[in-house]
Amino acid sequence: MALTPAGVTGAIIAAGPELKGPTWIRLAGAVGVGIVTWAVVPSNLVVTGVTSGAAGGGSVNGKLSVVPQPLPVPAAAAAQALLGFVTPSMMRAIGVGTAVAFTTQGQYTGVSAGVAVGSDIAKVVTANPVTLIAALQAAMNGSGMLGFLVPRIATAVGTGVSGLLLTGTGTGVVTGFGGAGPTTGISNSWVF
Repeated sequence: MALTPAGVTGAIIAAGPELKGPTWIRLAGAVGVGIVTWAVVPSNLVVTGVTSGAAGGGSVNGKLSVVPQPLPVPAAAAAQALLGFVTPSMMRAIGVGTAVAFTTQGQYTGVSAGVAVGSDIAKVVTANPVTLIAALQAAMNGSGMLGFLVPRIATAVGTGVSGLLLTGTGTGVVTGFGGAGPTTGISNSWVF
């Protein structure tokens, strides 16, 4: 299953069962759209790995995993002086829900240099917060959220989520036409 806005939105809402109301649902939906729109652009979220197996070159396909840490997004909100009563709960739900969505839906694909058939152990090495902030703000504006706090909310969520995703890892397989002998190589991949 590939990463979808509905999947990310649903995971965010599920991570905050105490949160209710149309504004929360709209924010969760905008965050889901913004994150997925951003994540599938190869230069925004880069996954690099170490491959092992038969020598050659091949294609990599793998599964992402992100530990649902509750702290990075609320900490980024506090840094933006977003100190409302429900802000910590909302930001925690966004962080945990995003991690759960990437773990249950996030996949990566790319190329392997050095290994044609074998395994891939990968790590998220780039999660561009600047482009994520822009994608989140555009999604929020597109959903009718136009208040003066929108840029600060987008900055908090973008900074926190990009930091959270940098903890992501992956395991995958390399497929291609193998040569003689075992070897190791590297992989460069992107999320879908």
